[in-house]
Amino acid sequence: MTAPVMPPIVTEEETSFASDLLTDDQEADYPDNFRVSWGSFVVAGVGFMVDQYNLFVIGTVILAMSVTPDVGPYTQTEGAVTRAIKLLGAMFGQLTFGWVADALGRRVACLLTLMLVLVGALGSSLSAPVLGISIYWCLSVWQLVLGVGVGGEYPLSASMSRESTSDLRTVGLTFCMQGFGFILGPIVVLVLLYLFPSNTSEDLNIVWRGALGFSAIPAALLLYPRYTMHNSSSYDKARITDRYKKPLLQQLGRTSRRRLLGTAGCWFLFDVSFYGNSILATQAFAAMRLTADGNPQSPHDQIASAAWSLLAVALLGLPGYLVALSSLPHMGLRAMQVTGFAAISVVFSLISSQYGRMSDTTFVVLYGLTFFFSNFGPNFTTFVLPAVLFDTSTRARCHGVSAACGKLGGAVGVYVMSTMMEQKDRTTSPIPDVCMFCAFTSAAGLLLTILCIDRSPERVARSFDRKEHRAFVRASAGYQTLERGG
Repeated sequence: MTAPVMPPIVTEEETSFASDLLTDDQEADYPDNFRVSWGSFVVAGVGFMVDQYNLFVIGTVILAMSVTPDVGPYTQTEGAVTRAIKLLGAMFGQLTFGWVADALGRRVACLLTLMLVLVGALGSSLSAPVLGISIYWCLSVWQLVLGVGVGGEYPLSASMSRESTSDLRTVGLTFCMQGFGFILGPIVVLVLLYLFPSNTSEDLNIVWRGALGFSAIPAALLLYPRYTMHNSSSYDKARITDRYKKPLLQQLGRTSRRRLLGTAGCWFLFDVSFYGNSILATQAFAAMRLTADGNPQSPHDQIASAAWSLLAVALLGLPGYLVALSSLPHMGLRAMQVTGFAAISVVFSLISSQYGRMSDTTFVVLYGLTFFFSNFGPNFTTFVLPAVLFDTSTRARCHGVSAACGKLGGAVGVYVMSTMMEQKDRTTSPIPDVCMFCAFTSAAGLLLTILCIDRSPERVARSFDRKEHRAFVRASAGYQTLERGG
């Protein structure tokens, strides 16, 4: 006798408009007591922090390698590939492990991504010239492996956090670990420089190799917790259906496709504009007196200067993460994203219109505000929304697609803004044009949020939870009847 066929967990008609899903007298979207499932947080949050450390530390490492006597400078192609290859690997990992997490389970995907991060970090730290191939090309190979693992962590950490508790702040807390990973990178480099202060090849090699290999330590410590973890109960309940076997677009109805356009498109547009911050970094560092005064610097001092600059940027952005997490219950995800995009657009417009006429202090304040509103707004919400707006059977894949679009946006942003900065026939600074481009891109993200993101994503999430549970109960009753010969 064939098994009973279970109806779809959630129909499109049931979730077309968030305001129609639940009445106002039902439980709050965010409980008064914020309780974290610490076991799930360690597995997901610390892993995500390690991944962000790897993404942000590579620039300082390449500088350290270039000033190490027995390594030497890199060619333009080697530098570009070494920096960009992890981005390509991350996109592949986001798409691939989003599917693996939905089809084979969160636990299997978690172990695979962690192994890639561990192998990639160790391989990067042990890079050396092989068969006439330069050390930078060998490092690029290991960075590609690392990038695939790092990319896979995006849909996994978001999905596991979402399924560990009904409080959506857990997903936000996991994302806030990005800020700590960003801070950890320059701190590790500065500690290594303090422990190995000379300008010899031996000490400098220890610094850059130690910075690359450091992430293997927490990754190794996470192996046992991830090996002993189980798939979430939400995932196990949803696995009773055959929906995972269908291609993603066949599973998504019109409403879910509109949501995917919103989450992927907003992440793409945000990452395009977010790279405007990196274009302004040189001017901001000079205004904060963090750059060299033109006098020659020793290799040790060059690395230290870069690390201090990176730490300053990381600290500028940290308040945004904390305010975002505390504001989530009061504003909601959609309002935070709208506010963030609007504020970023205004700030970039101000920098564009007043550049060259404002004081250093004003410029640094505005530069800091771009980071604050990014981390308070779309940098935070674009990570959380895909975990909220899709049901368990499609959550990891939709998050992976959205995150990959974000990385693609970052690549587009780097190319477009670098082209604008390198125009040879300009007689004026390109900074105002770059900032205005970022302002228009942020405004486009604001418009797409209004058109494609539900008025209350939190209610959509609660609706999915309830309907998935009811569907599981109905299916379980059907199987029990079948086993009794009914």
